[in-house]
Amino acid sequence: MKSRSAVETLKMAEKVTSLKTKAEPVDATTEQSAKRSKHEKTAEPGVPKQQIPRPGYGKMGRQVRIVANHFLVKFQPRTAVTHYSCKVYVTSDENRPLRSTVKRKVVDALRDNIDFKGLPFAYDGDQNLYVAGQLEIRLKEYQVSLPADHRRASPTFNVELAYAAVIDMATMAAVIRGEPDKRAQDALRVLDIIIREHASKKGNILQRDCFFSKAFGRVVDLQGGAETWKGYHASFKLNQNGLSLNLDTATTIMIKESKVEAFVEELCRKKTRQFTDEDYGKCKRALKGILIHNEHQKERNHKILGFSPAANSSQTFRMKKKNSPDTIDDFEEITVADYYTKVKGVALKAPFQRALDVGRKGRPTYFPMEHCSIAPGQRYRRALTTIQRQGMIRECKQNPDQRVRAIDAMMQTNKFHDDEMVKAFDVRIDDKMVRLEGRVLDPPQLQFAKNHRETPRNGRWNFNVDRQMNRPASTSKWIVVWFKSRRTLRLDTKKIGSDLVDVAAKKGMKLGAFEVFEEGDGDHERRSPAQRVDAMIDRLRDAVRDARGAPVPAARWPLIVAILPEKSPDLYVPFKKICETQIGVVTQCIVPPNGQANAKYLSSVCLKLNLKLGGYNSVLAGEDGKTLPKISLVPTIIFGLDVSHGPPGDCDSPSVAAAVATVEWPRFSRYACSIRAQKPKEEIVAGLFQKTGDGRDAGMVQELLMQFFLKSAAAGRPLEERKPRQILVFRDGVSESQFREVLDQEVGAFKAACRALEKDYDPRITFVVVQKKHHTRFFQDAQFGNVAPGTVVDRVVCHPRHYDFYMVSHAAIGTSRPTHYHVLCDEIGFSADDIQQLTHGLCYTYSRCTSAVSVVAPAYYAHVAAAHCRNFVDTSDSSSDSTVRAAEHDERCLSALPKIHDNVLQKMFYA
Repeated sequence: MKSRSAVETLKMAEKVTSLKTKAEPVDATTEQSAKRSKHEKTAEPGVPKQQIPRPGYGKMGRQVRIVANHFLVKFQPRTAVTHYSCKVYVTSDENRPLRSTVKRKVVDALRDNIDFKGLPFAYDGDQNLYVAGQLEIRLKEYQVSLPADHRRASPTFNVELAYAAVIDMATMAAVIRGEPDKRAQDALRVLDIIIREHASKKGNILQRDCFFSKAFGRVVDLQGGAETWKGYHASFKLNQNGLSLNLDTATTIMIKESKVEAFVEELCRKKTRQFTDEDYGKCKRALKGILIHNEHQKERNHKILGFSPAANSSQTFRMKKKNSPDTIDDFEEITVADYYTKVKGVALKAPFQRALDVGRKGRPTYFPMEHCSIAPGQRYRRALTTIQRQGMIRECKQNPDQRVRAIDAMMQTNKFHDDEMVKAFDVRIDDKMVRLEGRVLDPPQLQFAKNHRETPRNGRWNFNVDRQMNRPASTSKWIVVWFKSRRTLRLDTKKIGSDLVDVAAKKGMKLGAFEVFEEGDGDHERRSPAQRVDAMIDRLRDAVRDARGAPVPAARWPLIVAILPEKSPDLYVPFKKICETQIGVVTQCIVPPNGQANAKYLSSVCLKLNLKLGGYNSVLAGEDGKTLPKISLVPTIIFGLDVSHGPPGDCDSPSVAAAVATVEWPRFSRYACSIRAQKPKEEIVAGLFQKTGDGRDAGMVQELLMQFFLKSAAAGRPLEERKPRQILVFRDGVSESQFREVLDQEVGAFKAACRALEKDYDPRITFVVVQKKHHTRFFQDAQFGNVAPGTVVDRVVCHPRHYDFYMVSHAAIGTSRPTHYHVLCDEIGFSADDIQQLTHGLCYTYSRCTSAVSVVAPAYYAHVAAAHCRNFVDTSDSSSDSTVRAAEHDERCLSALPKIHDNVLQKMFYA
């Protein structure tokens, strides 16, 4: 009799075989199709059904020769590729989860089976298997035994194969010709799995489309139990030349292979003998889910659940007496320490430590830390500390010529052209990088005060010369707060305040008198960061009084500059949270380098202060001159959208979505902000259009459109200029697989929000997705140096049908990473030159620095605002308990983010 799993698989196979052989595979694709159909039925009127095709190519700028890290692929499929649904499980326990490495070894054992007729196949390590040819198998079950040294849970495994579909690899040719064909994505997935199979056979660690090994380069210790590994990225891309392999270097963070005892002591920076309950809690959060092995049971790994409630010397468990039947009387209570002494013959060196719990919920199994080591090859999933982040940045930094040599070396090391699997699927990969032509756009002019203009050079401009801000802000009074540390006890805070006033004055700003509030000597040493912040806020409330001696309302505090002892979230987050959510005051935190705040450092601080107080540092000359393409002639609002998620492994705390928008047309250098919390790890912005109980819209789009209207009215603009007639959106952070959802839901939300304001209000919308997480790099053709700021590429390596382009707008440290822009819909009607020129110009309006940034400013501001406000999320009430109702969990997520105070929300508080 077949198992339940096999019966279910048979039904699935019968259903699939009733379809045409070119039907979509039975996997996530079918589910995505169902979602797509649902969206299309409920889509807002006017939402485009698909991405717009490319209207043409850009022509502006000087031509340059460029090398890209793409390798052309000759692909003329001669054989059919058959897709099978594949399920691997332990014969004795179907529900026991298996790691992909184990599944690969089990499936690999089938290669010599006569059913496969010697045909090669590629397996994705999960549920999909692709065979280079056609088999007679429709549904079959195999039993596989692995050698003893590969055993994990059982020596016997079941493999169920069910026919799913025949993949037509020739569909990619239709897309290359510019014809839409959804099946091409399935064919492309097959090729990517071939590359994964190639890397898997070499024993590399697989992380999506990246592959890592200690053999690829030096391993660097980042402290805190983390280390860097080198590797490479490889994926196939459809482009205007046909097909290419995108190959790039990559760096990841892995958990250091070490004794668990050494790991926790490094994490807490103290010996385990000094550990408190708080330390064990911190270690539990860091270790939960990590695989370890006990030196007395090296044949298998165990997953850490947590720690024992008590120390090894007092923590007991029930042990069966030797040679006795399973009755209640034949079990005895024994401590972990006594068990190792009496049964294992080993006296514990640290009986005061708590044991690791590697059992199941409600059924603990205890291992002493001193006998346990962390299994190799595990990804580090915790949020990085400041030191770790700095170390990671140093390791990722690579000069362009070094990167080119490393990519070429990876190509030669992998020898894709000699791989039997690659050959079997009719793939031939060139070993030379693609050469193409790009264009370098001229930088825009910037305008400062007194009509002074400057043209940036190499993406930078000088603000330290005698030059004033375009619109300097002012304040009559402000406060300096000093959080002390032993390292900064000699800091002269009054001099820093006076110097800041002087530097600001040279830039045109007027900062009035200030008062210093500092911690009492020694107070900070006895208090937690939260207590220190609370004490300081209480002092401010009591001490700030008006001329008559009455307390000044906290909302009237114009500005607080806080001097922190170090760049750490410990004081920064609670201080910002109270000031920006409860009090309603703009703050600026500074950490004077080496205890000194020179004029150059204070000048950069003034850039942020001016933004937060309502000023302009500089604007594009085309803003006041109304010469920016399309958007200067018609009232236009520019949006930036992004979502910030919790750290890897945190599936309970909510994500935070931010929308920023320009509200002072025809200027586009200041942005209002709207913030919403949403479900964890949800990428689509849910709060753009939100109906309340009485049918009104309380979404982010309407909130920012109303600010545009009110600002325009206050500026005395005529009625026809108070409502935007065009909306330009730059959306950060979504992948190509989510473009359909973005069109349906986010563009649809903009349409719905406009109609909710007025029934006939239907402004033209252009929606552009901004991508930084890709692996395409450009180099100068001759010296393999970085390309110049302003370089744009819309040919050869771009999509054969969709409207996209790459742009390098900044001068990089290391190898520059181009930003990939996808125009999903364009009702405004930009030409290719228009959208590229405008995007390039907006990269010069990020006013927190004096250089062009790599991402268009509205998307950058949205990213900064979302990440800033995620610091304020209250996770104390979050729960991973599966018994918590989904609706209750969603409600907790939405209420976990405190509301930003109205006084602050009107300003660029996140700058």
